Amino acid sequence: MRSGNYSTKIKATEMGLLTDPASSQQKSKYAKMLIKVNRQLCIFLYVIGLAWFCLLSHKEFNHATYFSENALLPGLVYSEIKTEHINYALNVFDELERERESHKSKTPHAWLLSKMRHIGLDIYSHNFTLNYPLGGRETFTGKNVFGILRAPRIGSTESFVITAPYRSPDSIHPEITYSIPLLLAFANFARNQKYWAKDIIFLITEQEQLGMQAWLQAYHGSESNGVLNSGTLDATAGSIQAAINLEIQNFDIDFIDVKIEGLNGQLPNLDLVNLVQRLTLKEGICCGHRQTSNKRRSALKSKLEENLNHMMSMVLTQATGVPNGNHGLFHRYGIEALTLEGHKTPSTNYQRRTHGAASLIRLIEGISRSLNNLLERFHQSYFFYLLVASDRFVSIGDYIPSVALMSGALLIKAFIVWLTLNKKEDNDAFHQPVLNFNFIGVGKFLIFAHGIGFVVAYLPFFTPFDHGMKTEQFIFYEFVIVGLLSLVIPFFVDFSLLSTVLIIVGMVNFSLALILCVFIVPFAIFINPSPQSFKSIQRIVCIITHPLLVVFTTVLCVTLSTFDDLPFHLLMGKALSATMNAMAFSIVDSIIFGNWIFDLVSVILVPVWIVFWTSLICLRRQSDKVDKSEKKLK
Repeated sequence: MRSGNYSTKIKATEMGLLTDPASSQQKSKYAKMLIKVNRQLCIFLYVIGLAWFCLLSHKEFNHATYFSENALLPGLVYSEIKTEHINYALNVFDELERERESHKSKTPHAWLLSKMRHIGLDIYSHNFTLNYPLGGRETFTGKNVFGILRAPRIGSTESFVITAPYRSPDSIHPEITYSIPLLLAFANFARNQKYWAKDIIFLITEQEQLGMQAWLQAYHGSESNGVLNSGTLDATAGSIQAAINLEIQNFDIDFIDVKIEGLNGQLPNLDLVNLVQRLTLKEGICCGHRQTSNKRRSALKSKLEENLNHMMSMVLTQATGVPNGNHGLFHRYGIEALTLEGHKTPSTNYQRRTHGAASLIRLIEGISRSLNNLLERFHQSYFFYLLVASDRFVSIGDYIPSVALMSGALLIKAFIVWLTLNKKEDNDAFHQPVLNFNFIGVGKFLIFAHGIGFVVAYLPFFTPFDHGMKTEQFIFYEFVIVGLLSLVIPFFVDFSLLSTVLIIVGMVNFSLALILCVFIVPFAIFINPSPQSFKSIQRIVCIITHPLLVVFTTVLCVTLSTFDDLPFHLLMGKALSATMNAMAFSIVDSIIFGNWIFDLVSVILVPVWIVFWTSLICLRRQSDKVDKSEKKLK
């Protein structure tokens, strides 16, 4: 009996705790306190996240680079390059110059194939076609050439690629003719060696990244999307493990800039970057990520500031999602790749030129032999990192908290909005309007807002052919009309969606998520639909942050820094034209290469902006109605 009574008392006590009015009042007290300090808490998280990222530039918060894969150690490589191979490169360059004179705007395919055949490679050509997806649906054609050196020690199970883009004399890009003689000279050397355990593919592409994308699609058997018809390859080698893209401007180079940023912010395995860094140091070549001719640190610039600038330059490049070289298209296929961009010196001396060619061929040999030693795919080192300097880095575990903290402020904001939705009493304590939450209405609005985003994403594909103006202008005006229409749409705020998107983007492309957090989170924190909180200023700021205006402002800043001597009207016209071109290019990049930027902006950021704008317009009107009804009751 006693035990039964005791258990009954316990149950009664538990039920009392669950229904105790004092407990509910205590929870309400904490909720009111949280609502009262929510803005300060969000600002604190934002500032801490920003400070976290800046502190990563200090040596105490980053790490020195190191090798994780011992098979790649360049100490295992002893150069066997001789004078004959250097002379071969110089002779091939002279022959190529004569061919370029007779092929002003075309690639000398026959000459390239003849050279590869004479070396002893298995030679093939690859044709591709681009059906331009916008405007008049024009058709462009191109042709790549490649040769395969079959591994004598094993079957064609693994391979690596050495590639160089061919640029005609009338190309707008810097001349990199020296890359092809270096590629062919190394192929001539490698043909006589018996230690290769992997096939080596020597690839020369046309049409820059378009030719590389077509070749990769054909190599891996990817289905064509009706825009880029990549065709088929007559032969393939083993599974590609790595690729080195050459963009050499002269045999006598001053320094090598190592380009690593790829499509959608992807990066090669850090071991490959360290390998190139170590081998260039061995050859006495000035080399590094973001290397320039005047990179020596100024006495007026601290090491901390220099590291922060280096990180920010990498962040800005990654955030665009556009690869800064042909290497960037390999990453989506799980292939580690980078570009060696060799910059020439002002002086040209034949002896220095010969010495430069020798160093470059030995560098290619060292990378190739180290890759040949690799027993398995790159996996031990980092794939997600930021370079603070050429020899220092931070990993994803170090930098991701900065985005998590800033986007976490939006989660708190969403929680505060949820707390105040159904509050019908004590409005003075919460400083919020009385709201009767309608889930069905909100659901309809969110579907409508994101429907506008999908319209923005797919509108360019329904552009008529004979609209009487340039394609980029017509697309720009279509987006302007959609943007104006979005100003008249009204209803609710969804901070949790934006926070989730930022965290997800940060896991894949940290740089893009960081930039979005820096500019979006402060506005989201201060947004408040109540009539007491600077409603006019908030609406003006909201209009300024429209994605279309943000794109134009960004392009305008770049144009201003590039053409600072232009008059104002010409500067604005050039910025407007560049904005139109940037929008058209982003659509093409999304279709052909799979760049996420256009889809992210149109499907996510445009609807989120509509939600923010609606909250400032419609919730203010609803709160005004509540104020009027309260005055009538009084």
